[in-house]
Amino acid sequence: MINYKMTIGYDGRRYKGYRKTKSNEDKTIQGKLEAILEKKYGEKIEVVSAVNTDAGVSATYQVVNFKVPDKKEDEKGIRDYFEEFLPDDIITYSVEAVEDRFHSRYNVKELTYEYRLWKIDAPRRPLFDRQYVNRMDGLLDVDKMRDAAELFLGEHEFAAFSTKSKVKSSVKTITSLELFDTDEEIIVTISADGFLLNMGRIIVGTLIQIGLGTRHEETIKRAFKSMNNKDVGHKAMASALTLVNVEY
Repeated sequence: MINYKMTIGYDGRRYKGYRKTKSNEDKTIQGKLEAILEKKYGEKIEVVSAVNTDAGVSATYQVVNFKVPDKKEDEKGIRDYFEEFLPDDIITYSVEAVEDRFHSRYNVKELTYEYRLWKIDAPRRPLFDRQYVNRMDGLLDVDKMRDAAELFLGEHEFAAFSTKSKVKSSVKTITSLELFDTDEEIIVTISADGFLLNMGRIIVGTLIQIGLGTRHEETIKRAFKSMNNKDVGHKAMASALTLVNVEY
């Protein structure tokens, strides 16, 4: 068996997330990738991702790996094959043979997501990027949001910030959470050693409500203790969230 590492990007808006299920294989990124490998090798081959991005979430840099039974093609041949059959909203950047022990999920050290908030008082409406930003309907207090963001740093129990209750561990470590303020938008970047289902979107939703003045930052501390999603903000719009980096 040959283990291949592949870097990809995708517009996630029309997909049910990365991970496939029995009912929606053709509507997931994993389903699309595995269908192409099955066509080439005549058998089912699992394609594992660095993280299972949620429904509607995009990626400019995602890492996957898969093992194939023989070397029918070199790295360029496999990439060219994917590029021939993938839809326009999924692309491959690179393919390389790696050691058998490499695992795109288990070897991850850090993941980084980016979330884009379009200001209500921006000098223009979004045009080409309108599908990938969350347009605000009120003024955001960025200083309050930055103060609240500091509370997320470090290791915490993030059960309240996820929509899936049954996981082995909901303890995650956020290494960086920054807000970049421009004339048109506020860009939130979150780096962590892992993310729970919808964790990034709920963190951003909480920061939005704090920025709008409808929630106090103390609710973040309470959510860590209570592990109850009543103490967190709303789940922010999916299409404004993008996976932008994976570190090993």
